[in-house]
Amino acid sequence: MWILGIDVSKDELAVRLQNEIGEFKEGTFTNSTKGFNQLRKWIKPVKLAALHACMEATNVYWEEVALYLHEHGAAVSVVNPMRIKGYAQSQMQRNKTDQLDARVIADFCAATPDLKQHLWVPPTPEQSKLRALVRHRDALIKARTQHTNRLKTCREDAVKQSLQAVIATLNEQIDQMTKQIRELIDQDPTLKQDRDLLLTIVGIGERSAEHILAELQNLANYDSARAAAADVGLTPSHHESGSTVRRRPRLSKIGKSSLRGALYLPALSALQHNPLIRDFASRLEQRGKARMVIVGAVMRKLVHIAYGVLKHRTPFDPQHRQIAHA
Repeated sequence: MWILGIDVSKDELAVRLQNEIGEFKEGTFTNSTKGFNQLRKWIKPVKLAALHACMEATNVYWEEVALYLHEHGAAVSVVNPMRIKGYAQSQMQRNKTDQLDARVIADFCAATPDLKQHLWVPPTPEQSKLRALVRHRDALIKARTQHTNRLKTCREDAVKQSLQAVIATLNEQIDQMTKQIRELIDQDPTLKQDRDLLLTIVGIGERSAEHILAELQNLANYDSARAAAADVGLTPSHHESGSTVRRRPRLSKIGKSSLRGALYLPALSALQHNPLIRDFASRLEQRGKARMVIVGAVMRKLVHIAYGVLKHRTPFDPQHRQIAHA
């Protein structure tokens, strides 16, 4: 079995092709269709069907090369960067270049045989379209917030009028994107059923359900609820050393930042209206946890509950704690 470690950036792919007997070669290609075709020729005479490609889930830059390799028969693993970082530290890797990172990724892939049991599966066309629409709506909302903030401090009438016109246009576009998102979900039986299941969770509204469906495709296919939460960057990161270094645990924040942002308001709503979440937060408060630590834990709990209802295909029941802890 040949392993291809790929360090992905916006413009380039640094790669290392190696096998179990120590043969290897390294190269660099553009992160584009032309670069993918050149990579495919460079890999020969190794057949793609005998190749296991491994890369980090870095922003969205990995998606096109992962899809290309998958479509041409390679096994593909997309790994949370925290796992690669932890492996590099365990190997006393102190230097950092793109080519060294590609070697670390390839070595990690070789040392982690269970990756082959949970290969990356590309989203369906409907899931890809949903994610594009949701991300575009997020960008429009961000732009509207920026212009609204400028309007609040603007004193020049001509600039105010221009800002108001831009904001009105953005409002129309946001409404149009929301309409298209909901029509897409309603027309796809699987997405519609998943959305309806997510809406049974007290605290999750339509917009947050749309974010979950867009950013965590096939949520029920994660190995565990913790794996899903880690993909969003909502698992705690601990830092302890000896008997003197004791930093407070923090959210790892290595993962889908847009989804973390989309879960903040649902977490506040769940704290008020979801009895299971209220009990959970109360226990944390009794242990002396700070307010924002509790909110972060509630966001993580919502991902756990979402995983449970989709995995078991069962609506949320605040009395059925097995679902919440699935």
